[in-house]
Amino acid sequence: MKYELFVGKRYLFSSSRDRSISLITWISICGVALGNIALIASTSIMNGFRDNLRRAVTGSLPHITMFAWDDNMADYEDLIGAITNQSRVVSASPYIFKQALLTGKKQPKGALLRGIDTSREAKVTSISAFLRKEVYPIHPPSPAEQQLLSEEIISRLDYATSQKALNPSGVILGAMLAQNLKVRVGDHVQLISSEQRMTPFGDMPRIKDLEVVGIFESGISGYDEVLAFMDYHLVQKIYGMGHSVTGIGIRVEDPELAPQIASALQKSTENYLVSNWADENKSIFQIMKLEKLGLFLILTLIVIVAAFNIISSLVMLVVEKSGEIAILKSLGATDYSIRKIFAVQGVIIGSIGTITGVLLGLLVCWVLMTFDLIDIPPGVYPGGNRVPVLINWTDVMITALSSFAICFVVTIYPAAKAARVNPVEVLRYE
Repeated sequence: MKYELFVGKRYLFSSSRDRSISLITWISICGVALGNIALIASTSIMNGFRDNLRRAVTGSLPHITMFAWDDNMADYEDLIGAITNQSRVVSASPYIFKQALLTGKKQPKGALLRGIDTSREAKVTSISAFLRKEVYPIHPPSPAEQQLLSEEIISRLDYATSQKALNPSGVILGAMLAQNLKVRVGDHVQLISSEQRMTPFGDMPRIKDLEVVGIFESGISGYDEVLAFMDYHLVQKIYGMGHSVTGIGIRVEDPELAPQIASALQKSTENYLVSNWADENKSIFQIMKLEKLGLFLILTLIVIVAAFNIISSLVMLVVEKSGEIAILKSLGATDYSIRKIFAVQGVIIGSIGTITGVLLGLLVCWVLMTFDLIDIPPGVYPGGNRVPVLINWTDVMITALSSFAICFVVTIYPAAKAARVNPVEVLRYE
């Protein structure tokens, strides 16, 4: 062991005349550890919320949409065949988007009506994971129960099946939309379209009576408050669209690759527009990215405050050990060796605090992932009522390296002060 490391460890942990130095040292270690715990836990929770939001967005709507502004895409079956032959494309399905007015037990509410192909929609979006029989249930169904429930709801939504069974046409309402309309599964709502029909009393809007067959709960208030789902064949009939649709929803292997694939699809067609989930929700994810950066910078101040404690403890140690430093210099120790002794102490403090903080931060994340310590009310955030936690090992590494770097940098001044000790002046009065 080099003598600089040996002397540095003795200075840091051996008993000294001034116990306040040792106390400040342990406060510094605790401060560095607390800073790392806060950084790792907060960034992991932010990552969890972002991941849940991304899965909710990419599950509620297709990864990529190819659409016509005039809702007049008649060759959609040929396009679906060509699109599904593209690499990294999993599946595609037609859809219709229309604005509608829905009337329940209370005042009417505006809705975005999404007409879907009941046989293909589950392969394009994760709508099956968001279907419920009641609004914000206390205990969400298990995966097996959810599979059976979604199959039942989607089959009940099928227009052809309803016609054969002489059942009312079905509609799936967003959770908040159903709450606003004061309706539950089994109740009826009236759809008032913008299309007009001729009657003996003049032009009248088309009105369709629909039975609520399911509830759509993505956890995103902007979706749950306005979205309603119907069989696209029924929407075509109500709005007099013939055999046309608004566009095609496309699912790809990796949602993160959607912008590149959408750009390639746009180059292959001039008649239609192509968009992707990332561009459509850019502002939301940009805000979350900025929030995460701001949170990281604010919580880094905890480590910096602890680092100032390191400076004070080392400066006090230099004053206390000035006689011993002078003796070391008299025996031939160089200024570099003296600086190294005190730099070692900063590295030890930073290493103990950082490693302890990282381990405890990961422990906090595990506890949050395992136990329901914080109960989130239904409908507040997507992903259920448990705090979402996603450990990003890159963030953990950045946190650890930043903490260690801060602890090392703050040792520069005390180490330089120790190296400037003049042995002649110190030993004159010994």
